Order: sequence, then structure tokens, then C-alpha cells
Amino acid sequence: MTAITIETLKEQQQIIQQQSESAAESTQPLPSLDEVEQILGYEFNNKRLLEEAFTHASLGLGFSNERLEYVGDSVLNLLFTKQQFFEYPDLPPGALTRLRAANVDTEKLARAAVKHGLHRYLRHKKPLLKEQIRQFSEEIQRYPLHSNGLVDVPKALADLVESTIGAVFIDTN
Repeated sequence: MTAITIETLKEQQQIIQQQSESAAESTQPLPSLDEVEQILGYEFNNKRLLEEAFTHASLGLGFSNERLEYVGDSVLNLLFTKQQFFEYPDLPPGALTRLRAANVDTEKLARAAVKHGLHRYLRHKKPLLKEQIRQFSEEIQRYPLHSNGLVDVPKALADLVESTIGAVFIDTN
């Protein structure tokens, strides 16, 4: 590891510590991400990736889940592409593309975040997001499979699922 990387890690650890101290002073402390590992059934070798995956850019820590979201989006698309390639050998590429898009859309990913309780661990400073997530969680009860655009979906939830997938992918080397 280079000196720059070690220094950067130390700075990020200080920022995380400051955030944890601020959160402790607020009414709700940040939840332990150890619980996330239990939900996922996966223990991270690099806990920093887990921290990054659950940190929204609004927190202003100098890092966020955006890069891991980028990786997770690609990984998820690749996994669906491979699975569908073998499962539907007679479908043409256009149909396979539409099928993949239907399975990795924002609402389905957001539903996965809520179903597994991952939304409770998202670290952010967006006052409206908490309410949007609460409303989304209630509204999807009326539409068991998909709302087809009738429900406002907090994109941050889909991003959370993708960043988590990206974090696991990077952590597994």
C-alpha cells in the first residue's frame, strides 16, 4: 500500500469517526453495519467497502456509494444476461434485452432493499428521503409485484442494492 493510500484511509477513518460522533449526538445513532452482513449472509474482508456501499453522497464525507453502484449495475446486468442466455436459448437479442431491463428496473431493486431491510442502514442527510422510503414501503403493499409507475420510487434504494452488489463483487476479488 502506498503512503498516499494509507494517508487517504486514515483521513477517511477520521471522517467516519466524526460522522459516528455526530450521529451519537443526534437522536438516532448510525446502525451497526454488522447487521447488514447478517442480512446478506456475507462477511466483508474489507469493511470499508461495506461502509462505502451504505453511504449516500448527501452525507458529504468525501466518499459515497456512487462508484460501487456503477460496478454493481454492471455486475447485475452481466449476471442476468448470462442467466437468460442459457435459460432462453431461442430468444433473439432484442427480447433478451427487454427481459433483462424488466428484471433490473429501479422499482424491483428498491423493493429488494425494503424486503431485506437494507433501507434501514442507508446513511444520508436528505430530510425527505426517509419519508419517501416510508411512503414507498407502504404503497408497494397495494401492488404485490410491480406498480407499473403508479408508485414514486426513491432511486436511492435501487442505488443501495446496486452498490451492495458492487461491494460484494469487489470484496470477493
